[in-house]
Amino acid sequence: MSSAAHRDAVSTLAEKATPYFTENQVKWRNKSVSQARLALAIDQIVVHMREKGVDMATMNGLTAYRDEDGIHVTIELGTLPLLAESGGAGGTGGHRAAR
Repeated sequence: MSSAAHRDAVSTLAEKATPYFTENQVKWRNKSVSQARLALAIDQIVVHMREKGVDMATMNGLTAYRDEDGIHVTIELGTLPLLAESGGAGGTGGHRAAR
Protein backbone atom coordinates (compact mmCIF):
# COMPACT_ATOMS: atom_id res chain seq x y z
CA MET A 1 0.00 0.00 0.00
CA SER A 2 1.38 3.40 -0.94
CA SER A 3 1.92 6.13 1.64
CA ALA A 4 -0.97 8.18 0.21
CA ALA A 5 -3.32 5.18 0.27
CA HIS A 6 -2.22 4.39 3.83
CA ARG A 7 -2.92 7.99 4.95
CA ASP A 8 -6.30 8.00 3.21
CA ALA A 9 -7.30 4.69 4.81
CA VAL A 10 -6.25 5.86 8.28
CA SER A 11 -8.03 9.19 7.82
CA THR A 12 -11.25 7.55 6.64
CA LEU A 13 -11.25 5.04 9.49
CA ALA A 14 -10.61 7.77 12.07
CA GLU A 15 -13.39 9.92 10.60
CA LYS A 16 -15.89 7.07 10.79
CA ALA A 17 -14.85 5.91 14.27
CA THR A 18 -14.48 9.23 16.11
CA PRO A 19 -18.21 9.60 16.91
CA TYR A 20 -18.17 6.29 18.83
CA PHE A 21 -15.26 7.44 20.98
CA THR A 22 -16.95 10.82 21.53
CA GLU A 23 -20.37 9.35 22.41
CA ASN A 24 -18.82 6.92 24.90
CA GLN A 25 -16.59 9.66 26.35
CA VAL A 26 -13.49 7.53 25.85
CA LYS A 27 -10.31 9.14 27.15
CA TRP A 28 -6.67 8.35 26.51
CA ARG A 29 -4.32 9.64 29.20
CA ASN A 30 -7.16 11.80 30.59
CA LYS A 31 -7.74 13.53 27.24
CA SER A 32 -10.80 13.08 25.04
CA VAL A 33 -10.20 11.17 21.84
CA SER A 34 -10.24 13.53 18.86
CA GLN A 35 -10.22 12.51 15.21
CA ALA A 36 -6.58 13.60 14.91
CA ARG A 37 -5.51 11.60 17.99
CA LEU A 38 -7.41 8.56 16.74
CA ALA A 39 -5.80 8.80 13.29
CA LEU A 40 -2.35 9.06 14.90
CA ALA A 41 -3.04 6.04 17.12
CA ILE A 42 -4.28 3.93 14.20
CA ASP A 43 -1.23 4.92 12.17
CA GLN A 44 1.13 4.08 15.04
CA ILE A 45 -0.41 0.68 15.68
CA VAL A 46 -0.25 -0.28 11.97
CA VAL A 47 3.34 0.98 11.60
CA HIS A 48 4.32 -0.95 14.75
CA MET A 49 2.85 -4.14 13.30
CA ARG A 50 4.64 -3.69 9.99
CA GLU A 51 8.02 -2.85 11.54
CA LYS A 52 7.96 -5.56 14.20
CA GLY A 53 6.21 -8.21 12.09
CA VAL A 54 3.80 -9.00 14.92
CA ASP A 55 0.42 -10.63 14.31
CA MET A 56 -1.58 -8.54 16.81
CA ALA A 57 -1.37 -5.25 18.69
CA THR A 58 -3.79 -3.45 21.01
CA MET A 59 -4.41 -0.01 22.49
CA ASN A 60 -7.36 1.34 24.49
CA GLY A 61 -10.34 0.75 22.23
CA LEU A 62 -8.27 -0.46 19.26
CA THR A 63 -7.07 -3.87 18.16
CA ALA A 64 -5.07 -4.56 15.02
CA TYR A 65 -4.45 -8.04 13.71
CA ARG A 66 -2.76 -9.55 10.69
CA ASP A 67 -4.80 -11.78 8.39
CA GLU A 68 -4.10 -13.41 5.03
CA ASP A 69 -5.23 -10.28 3.18
CA GLY A 70 -3.45 -7.66 5.32
CA ILE A 71 -3.76 -5.79 8.59
CA HIS A 72 -7.23 -5.21 10.03
CA VAL A 73 -8.10 -2.64 12.70
CA THR A 74 -11.09 -3.18 14.96
CA ILE A 75 -12.59 -0.49 17.14
CA GLU A 76 -14.39 -1.22 20.39
CA LEU A 77 -17.77 0.47 20.38
CA GLY A 78 -18.58 -0.03 24.05
CA THR A 79 -19.67 -2.66 26.51
CA LEU A 80 -22.88 -4.67 26.28
CA PRO A 81 -24.59 -6.33 29.25
CA LEU A 82 -24.40 -10.10 29.36
CA LEU A 83 -27.98 -11.40 29.19
CA ALA A 84 -29.26 -14.77 30.38
CA GLU A 85 -30.29 -16.97 27.44
CA SER A 86 -33.38 -18.33 29.18
CA GLY A 87 -34.82 -14.86 29.73
CA GLY A 88 -34.36 -15.23 33.47
CA ALA A 89 -32.53 -12.81 35.73
CA GLY A 90 -30.47 -10.05 34.17
CA GLY A 91 -26.81 -10.30 33.41
CA THR A 92 -24.14 -10.51 36.04
CA GLY A 93 -21.24 -9.17 34.07
CA GLY A 94 -20.17 -7.45 30.91
CA HIS A 95 -19.35 -8.60 27.44
CA ARG A 96 -17.26 -6.63 24.99
CA ALA A 97 -19.24 -5.40 22.03
CA ALA A 98 -18.67 -6.86 18.61
CA ARG A 99 -16.08 -4.87 16.78
